Amino acid sequence: MNKYLKIPTTAGNHNIPVGSGLFVQWTSDTAMKIYSNSALTHHYALITVDSTAALTAAIEAAIEEAAVTPWHNAEVLVNLPAGETVTSILMTAFT
Repeated sequence: MNKYLKIPTTAGNHNIPVGSGLFVQWTSDTAMKIYSNSALTHHYALITVDSTAALTAAIEAAIEEAAVTPWHNAEVLVNLPAGETVTSILMTAFT
């Protein structure tokens, strides 16, 4: 069964499939990227407000939790650090 990271955004929750693994890149306080080992043609671009390395750690903790949870718990919520916001998530093709 597939597992998903459930990331709260200002527009509602967004699910990202964990697949065979994800890794996170924090690029600035307004942008992050999530790459999937299962999809080599695109990544998820997160538009953020005041994000820090703590948000990267929160996403990584949710990835670890998804790896060890039973199959019937398909969604793992990412607990955003206080004061940090994800406004939107876009699926972006590599160029």
